[in-house]
Amino acid sequence: MAQASKDAGFNEIEKVEMPFTSRRIFFILFNLIFLTRFKKGLFHITGDVHYAILALPRDRTILTIHDLVFLHTYKGLRRSLLKWIFLDLPVRKAKYITTISEKSKQEILDYTNCDPEKILVIPNPVDPIFSTSTSLNPSTPSTILFLGTLPNKNLEISIAALFGLDLHLRIIGELTRKQEEMLAKFKINYTVVFSISPEQLVDEYRNATMILFPSTYEGFGLPVIEGFQAERPVITSNISPMKEVAGDAAVLVDPYSVASIREGVINLLSSRQRQMDLVEAGKEKVANYQPGFIAGLYQELWRKLEQP
Repeated sequence: MAQASKDAGFNEIEKVEMPFTSRRIFFILFNLIFLTRFKKGLFHITGDVHYAILALPRDRTILTIHDLVFLHTYKGLRRSLLKWIFLDLPVRKAKYITTISEKSKQEILDYTNCDPEKILVIPNPVDPIFSTSTSLNPSTPSTILFLGTLPNKNLEISIAALFGLDLHLRIIGELTRKQEEMLAKFKINYTVVFSISPEQLVDEYRNATMILFPSTYEGFGLPVIEGFQAERPVITSNISPMKEVAGDAAVLVDPYSVASIREGVINLLSSRQRQMDLVEAGKEKVANYQPGFIAGLYQELWRKLEQP
């Protein structure tokens, strides 16, 4: 959560972290008690502690909801309770809500009775650290960077799609036993790394020939923009929000189709010119996701709270 002073023209911004995790209901209560000490200034809840707004002044608080993945993760009573605490009550109290894609905005509307006028789409910025001066040089075998191993990242289908291709699959994330078995079954040449620093992640982008990100669910899809910033060609899903984020600057594939992912990879690997064209298109696309531009959008929203 960020607390900004209106009198200082937003120059005095304090980052506030909750003292407890949100894993237990009494931890949530302790966090709410902790927040009651904050009375002055503007408040912007930027993490997943959406319920924090219940202890803050409504007319001076903005809530950012990145995605609603928890609604797709849990079922039954637990899902209903989480929805009430993390979505229904916070959305009802928020003065303004920001989210990172039109897809996430539509999900909020679908699951709540929120007024669409108070939801603004402000995308995530890309970290300038991903800028690279390393040119795209051919390598044998080509290295495909794959980010994430959770079910929505779609590694299993991608493994089947890469069977028999002369390439190296570089995976960021801890593998499950099933994923390890599939990599062995389909004889994929791969290496894996996890728990790496931002600087190490930058090196992974620089060492890649292309980025493969055929996710089946995202609130935004930041690896697409990171790939553009790193000047690497990107293959991603033809579903929202990835297709809106990428536009015509990436190869779009059906994430549920082994054949579609395979065709996208083969076509891109076989065309050096296509790779270079996508890199140039990505450079233009990423301009809309620079931190300065995104910060300006948030400052404009903060100023709205100053108006009577």
